[in-house]
Amino acid sequence: MRWVLTTDEFAHVWTSETGVDFRPYPVNAAIPTTPAPGLRQQYARNTDPDLAAALLLCARTDLTTLTVSGERSAPGSAPERILACAAVTLTHAAILIARGDSIVVMLAPAPAIGERLVEVIGSAPAGRTAVMREAQRAVLVSGRHPIPAGPAAFQRALRAPVDSRGIVTVTTAPSNPAPPPTWHRTWLDVAGDGRYLLTTADQLTLTPVDDDAFAAQLRLLAGVH
Repeated sequence: MRWVLTTDEFAHVWTSETGVDFRPYPVNAAIPTTPAPGLRQQYARNTDPDLAAALLLCARTDLTTLTVSGERSAPGSAPERILACAAVTLTHAAILIARGDSIVVMLAPAPAIGERLVEVIGSAPAGRTAVMREAQRAVLVSGRHPIPAGPAAFQRALRAPVDSRGIVTVTTAPSNPAPPPTWHRTWLDVAGDGRYLLTTADQLTLTPVDDDAFAAQLRLLAGVH
């Protein structure tokens, strides 16, 4: 299911349906603090139970969440922001997408979360370079000393011009007293090449991914099977 609301409509419906005083990150950047007047009758509370259910999922603080923040660009045009967030249960996923002057609300089966978020980010072929792995310390070193070939190649890959880049953050079991770590994946759509996922830890990993592999990675991180 899918709904498209103006940012004013969303601000009103979000407040009336959820009753919370926060707007979900990162789409909050596109939502006005005070909605335009005149929306109360058009969007009375619980007018659409499915829409209300999607918003209530996104307002919960005990669910696994995924946030998407990035941008894509095309020659001769200003960069386009990519802003989305999702909340996932065992069976359903609710997704909010900021698109210009509108907010798209989606309700989908939980296993579709990866595919839906990749659609938001945009399709891209897998990069043509094989998986690269290097110690973070070696890649991020600064100074004038010669850098070994492997870390130097990794540096060049990270500095390559891109058509799109951004970060997906996955937070699982936030209400658990000892929650698992928050996961981050950076996507890089290298111009003239393809898409890579960057994993940052003591070791940096740059992995070529197509749409299916990207979606599978997001499902895995969100704990959806």
